[in-house]
Amino acid sequence: MWWLVTTAALAVLVPLDGPPVLNSPVYSLATLNDDGSTNMQILTYATPIGIAPRTWALSLYRPTRTHANFASRRSGVLQLLTEEHVGLMHVLGGQSGADVDKAAACAQAGFGWVDAPEQCVTDGTWPADGPQLLPGCAAYLRLVQEDGDRLRAFGEHEMAVCRVEGMLEGLGEGRAGFD
Repeated sequence: MWWLVTTAALAVLVPLDGPPVLNSPVYSLATLNDDGSTNMQILTYATPIGIAPRTWALSLYRPTRTHANFASRRSGVLQLLTEEHVGLMHVLGGQSGADVDKAAACAQAGFGWVDAPEQCVTDGTWPADGPQLLPGCAAYLRLVQEDGDRLRAFGEHEMAVCRVEGMLEGLGEGRAGFD
């Protein structure tokens, strides 16, 4: 495999031993378990696909609790992570919520999960019974799978087409919407 490396005056193809490192957004998808508690997992395959209505495509890894939760409830909160969350990658992405208490691990790392801001629940822009949120994210998108749509299989993943039902800007100390 080759990778194009450019500078102001030069463009060179260089061989790589593996896939190139990509600079792309990393998300956590928060979903509700059967008992109403929150589960979170790293999700990197997510992209906007429509403007009106706002529509996103998510690729969900099949043998996970997050996939099962999303398939059952058809909704979740996509949380845009920041560099502050780098220490949570293994907790949220390398382990199963069936084996590890992700909420406790995040709290121990200084990112205890929080409810949506009361003002957003009161004014109806966010549901009171939604999953808890990871503080410090740059943005939060409440996604609902399109009516009549089904998950589409692509290898070990399934794709969901979702409409955006609500958006929040970052939550955390010094961020909008959270005290």
